[in-house]
Amino acid sequence: MIGATLGDVMKQLRLPLLVLLAFVLAACSRPVPKYEHEVLRTEPWSAEVVAEMASVAVQDNGREKPLSVLAAIRLYKIHGSRDVKFSIIDSSGGEQKNTLSPTEWLLDVWCFPDQAGHYPLFRIENSGVMDALGLKNDGQTPGFVYISYEQVFTVATKLRELAGEYSNVEAAQHSPVEAQVVGLWQQFIAYNQLQRQLEAFQYTVPVDGELKELFGSDYADLGLIATHADGFRAMISKLDSTLSNASESMLTLTKFIGSVAENDASGVGLVGPEEGEGDVWIPIGAALERVIKGQKGPVVDMITSLQKATNAKLLSDREAALLAYKAASIAAAGSHYNQVQIERETNYYHSSWHYQAIHWFLFSFLLAAITWMMPRSKLMWWASMVVSIAALGMLSYDLTLRCYITGHPPIKNLYDTFLFIAWVSVLLLLATEFVIPRRMALAAAPFFGALLIMFARMYEVSNAADTMDKLQAVLDSNFWLATHVTTINIGYAAGLVAAMLAYVWIFMRVTRIYHPSDVGAKALIRMCYGVTCFGLLFSVVGTILGGVWANDSWGRFWGWDPKENGALMICLAQISLLHARFSGWVRDVGFVVWAGIIGLVVVFSWFHVNLLQVGLHAYGFSSELRDAVWICYSAQGGILVVGAIDVLLRPNPARASAKAGVT
Repeated sequence: MIGATLGDVMKQLRLPLLVLLAFVLAACSRPVPKYEHEVLRTEPWSAEVVAEMASVAVQDNGREKPLSVLAAIRLYKIHGSRDVKFSIIDSSGGEQKNTLSPTEWLLDVWCFPDQAGHYPLFRIENSGVMDALGLKNDGQTPGFVYISYEQVFTVATKLRELAGEYSNVEAAQHSPVEAQVVGLWQQFIAYNQLQRQLEAFQYTVPVDGELKELFGSDYADLGLIATHADGFRAMISKLDSTLSNASESMLTLTKFIGSVAENDASGVGLVGPEEGEGDVWIPIGAALERVIKGQKGPVVDMITSLQKATNAKLLSDREAALLAYKAASIAAAGSHYNQVQIERETNYYHSSWHYQAIHWFLFSFLLAAITWMMPRSKLMWWASMVVSIAALGMLSYDLTLRCYITGHPPIKNLYDTFLFIAWVSVLLLLATEFVIPRRMALAAAPFFGALLIMFARMYEVSNAADTMDKLQAVLDSNFWLATHVTTINIGYAAGLVAAMLAYVWIFMRVTRIYHPSDVGAKALIRMCYGVTCFGLLFSVVGTILGGVWANDSWGRFWGWDPKENGALMICLAQISLLHARFSGWVRDVGFVVWAGIIGLVVVFSWFHVNLLQVGLHAYGFSSELRDAVWICYSAQGGILVVGAIDVLLRPNPARASAKAGVT
């Protein structure tokens, strides 16, 4: 009964002082005086605290994940980079460069918000944005600069108005300045929501009378409220339904508690659910209400630890409080805390095996290049092959860990396709090199693998989304993910590998490394032919399996969806190429050009259909992805054009003429 009465009173007194930034700027209305002491972090966070806090479990977008992953995703969205770099002038007048990892940056945002607010974080790529917002342009060129949260906050009202105006225009019609203004507003909201997660710990409420006696202080903060929740609950239970007997101090305090709950707009759950209450984690504001209603134990320890972590004068005290917070968080989550998965995901991102594979792929490519200068050296051939296999093993381990963490097959979203197609491409090229050892596939394998992994990392940052988030209900089928999605992506990989071998052939011809009739050139054609046959098999099977899945999910086998059309185009293009080659309609030049065009079709089916914003496969749209797709088209098309021009202008290479002269 007391709990019900308390809930009614809290609901009636709750004051939405800090609502979504889309309507009202939260920080423009601060309900209570701030702590007088402002502490700056003058020394780095200890490695132990950073490592421990990196593996703190939180829930974001419906998934439990390490705090380090949350920090990285938010940093990608706000900053567009994997770390924060800035310089400060020390007491001696020298420049001191600093680099913060995502976890360190998030700890600063939460524990040292005023200091973090001055980090150069928001990237301005056009001086027109500065002019539109009325920000001081310190000699800025049309290139980019970084400005701080405090700088953006000073023009937040203007930014909100412009973003609202530009948002009424279709995104494709935005000018560069308009597009960045809208993007800057979204980044500002993301930062402000993240900062507000623990912002209430920075405030106190003046109290008097019984409340002063209860808390033993003239001011109450969240830590004191949680510690003395029993006494406060007893006072609340004495209030009548009209609140006529509530003192002004009591009204102010309960309004503050209500505003804390309203302030949790970031959607990040820090406190695990109670047993029997499902799997939804709650923010600090909701946890405080639970404590006031009677919940005790680890949740109280979490709140008091965070109070100290955000307000202690010494960094060592704050670090000790953060470690205490982690212990209380684990205890509060109970059976909902999956320590094995959290530690596994933390180690996955820390080790970053796919990133390590890039370096070894590049080293293998260098060794393969050396084999071109030492064609008789078996040792260098084996050295390049072994290093490529080792790098492929790292990538394989990376994909395996992702499967263990997510509980799904290796492909769940567009990001996964980069890593998986890189894995298939390298495996296919190395197998091709074993069958036809001409050192061309040996060099192409590590180069292509490193290139696709780098594209994956670039996409991860630009997309700024958790690559392991829960799947949509219609996609949450391990059977179809393991069959249709895996098979069709093997087909994509084979189509791209065949196109790359075709581009190598064009490069060899244009640079006169090989004459079209040389053994090496003919070997490239055989490689391209064999890979195309391999790709056709998986493209056809994958397309059929996709139709079966569509019939199971949507009640129709085929609906001329853009993604379906793209898969069909790949199949028809590969069938036509093989038929034309078999019947003699195309020779070597026509074959490689056709294979290169199939590479363009693969890019269309793989990515471009997602940009059309129509059909059932319109996901993953972004302006950065659109630009990347057109750059890819331009690069592949440029190679084909250069090859065609070379054939038209010099149909008989110089080497062929020399041979004819000798004869």
